[in-house]
Amino acid sequence: MRTFFRKILRNFGYDIVKYNPKFVTGKLDKATVETEYKWLQDWNFKTIIDIGANDGQFSEKIRTLFPAADIHAFEPLPDAFKNLKENFKNDQQFTAYNMALGEAYGRLSFHKNEYTPSSSLLPLANEHISHFDHAVKTNLVEVDITTLDKILGDETLSKPLLVKIDVQGFEDKVIKGGLATLKQADMIICELSFRELFKGQVLFDEIYNTIVSLDFRYVGSLDQLRSPQSNAILQADGIFIKR
Repeated sequence: MRTFFRKILRNFGYDIVKYNPKFVTGKLDKATVETEYKWLQDWNFKTIIDIGANDGQFSEKIRTLFPAADIHAFEPLPDAFKNLKENFKNDQQFTAYNMALGEAYGRLSFHKNEYTPSSSLLPLANEHISHFDHAVKTNLVEVDITTLDKILGDETLSKPLLVKIDVQGFEDKVIKGGLATLKQADMIICELSFRELFKGQVLFDEIYNTIVSLDFRYVGSLDQLRSPQSNAILQADGIFIKR
């Protein structure tokens, strides 16, 4: 039904997109964020690393909670990076990096999705295409890639340190290239997939075991992505804290 109406609307130059009332750049409801994430605010983070920042959705919430923290945000897509820079242009403690993170250096083809949060270094799997008809079309964009440790591994990062990883199936590569930095973290929030939404991606078990092996323990999930068809849980933002 959604697809049928979407086709009709597109004939008139319109489209259906997902609406997220919790994030409207520049108009974030501070009281709502502080209530929902009060438990996170209690950590008093001094440094936040936002990997897979997109336009700055997570960073904006984090800035609301931690107005004095240093934020390092990574976003490889040129258009999203431009928006990210614009959204935080007056934030003196915000540093943005126009690059992807992984376990190697160089340039790679990036699958830019029509719904940019679904963009990835990995191609879409059939499971993703069948569940999300608003995030199907992609085109390849060349992006720079490096490792987290190359950028921040030698930095003295103020603690407590929070690292958020949301890179659409490329999480294992980011972790492998950022072991030294991640070992400094007090908390890691990492996207965990239970179904293959991107070809060749590593699923929950392997990511969970890798992060736990770095002396973290899993304490729950921040958000979950459900199938619009069956309501099955496809992904969750897992929360890991240092032992």
